[in-house]
Amino acid sequence: MLLNACGSFDARILDLMEERGVSREDLSSGSMSAMDLLGIVDTARERIVELLSSGWPEAEMEQCEKKGVKVIFFSDPEYPQALRSINDPPLLLYSRGRTLPRGEKVAVVGTRKCTSYGSGCASTLASTLAGVGVTVISGGARGIDCAAHRGCLDPGGKTVAVVGTGVDIAYPASHASLYREIMEEGVILGEYPLGTSPRPWNFPRRNRIIAGLSSRCVVVEAPEKSGAITTARCALEAGREVWAVPGRITDRVCRGSNALISDGASPLVDIVAFASLVSGRQMDLFSPETAKSEMSGFSLTPEERDVLRLLADHGDMTVDNIATEGKMSAAAVLRVIGVLSAYGLVFASGPGRWSAAASRG
Repeated sequence: MLLNACGSFDARILDLMEERGVSREDLSSGSMSAMDLLGIVDTARERIVELLSSGWPEAEMEQCEKKGVKVIFFSDPEYPQALRSINDPPLLLYSRGRTLPRGEKVAVVGTRKCTSYGSGCASTLASTLAGVGVTVISGGARGIDCAAHRGCLDPGGKTVAVVGTGVDIAYPASHASLYREIMEEGVILGEYPLGTSPRPWNFPRRNRIIAGLSSRCVVVEAPEKSGAITTARCALEAGREVWAVPGRITDRVCRGSNALISDGASPLVDIVAFASLVSGRQMDLFSPETAKSEMSGFSLTPEERDVLRLLADHGDMTVDNIATEGKMSAAAVLRVIGVLSAYGLVFASGPGRWSAAASRG
C-alpha cells in the first residue's frame, strides 16, 4: 500500500524485492538500506516515511472498511488473472460494489464529446453484450463511457467502471447516481488511494487496467489524441483484440477510431454478429433493435417493431418520414413513438426527429 500510494510503482517492484532480498517488513519499517537496494528515489522515500509516520496505512484500511471498499493485493487469489499478464500490473486494486464478474469482458470506450450516433452505438452494443452474459468495462466518464455503462445496466447486465480517482469519489459529480447503480450489479475499480482527486495524469495510466481486464477493446468514437486511443494501444500491447466502430471521415471525433481501422483494427459493423462472436452464442434470429427490446423484457406489437426497425435502418427521422415509410398515419406513429420512448428504445434526436436505441449519456 505504501509503494502504491507513491504512484511510482507497479507489481514489477515485487519481483525486484525478491531478487534483491528486500522483505515487505524492511520497507514498512522505513529501512533506508532497503530503499537503497531497490533504487527508490528521494521523493518516493520522503513520501514513504511521511505516510509511515502519519499512520496512513492503518487509517486507509479503516476508511476502506467503513466505506465498504475491498483492497485486493497482487498476491491475493482474487486478483484478476488477466491483469497479471500485462507489462505493468497494478500492485493492488480498490474494489467497491460486488465481486469482479467472471467470464468474458469487453471494453467499450470513446470520447466524452460524442455524437448521438456514437452514444447510440455504445448503448446498443453494451445492451446486446449484457444480454448474452458479457461484462462491459469502461471508464465511468461522460459520453461513450456513460452510454456503455447505462446500456449494459438497462437489461440487468454487469458492468465495471475503472476510475482514475479514488473509488469513493464520483467523477464527474453528476455521475454519482450512475456509480451507485453500477455498484448494485457490478463494481467500481481503481488503483488510487481513497480520496484521490481527478488528476489529468491518472486517467491515461488507469486505461491499461481497462484494456488488461478485457478480452477485446472496442473504440466507438475517438479523436486522434484521446484516452480511448491510449486504451486501444494498451490493449494491443497486452495482446488483446482491438475493434473500432467506423465513423464519418469528415468528423474530427471519428478520426482516431477510423485511423485504428486503417492501422489494422477490426471494423465493428454488425453488433449482433460481434456479440455472437464474443459469447459463442448464435444470435442471427435477432436484429440489434429487436435484440435490445427482447433483452429488456418488452413485448412489442408488430407496429412498434416496424417503427423501431425503420429508425434503426434510417437513423433519425421525422414523424412524417416514419408515417410515409411505414404506411401509417401520423397519429399512429406518435402513439408508437410514445410507447417506444417510455421503454427507452427511442429518443428525440432533434426538434421533431427521433432515433432508435440510443443513450444520451
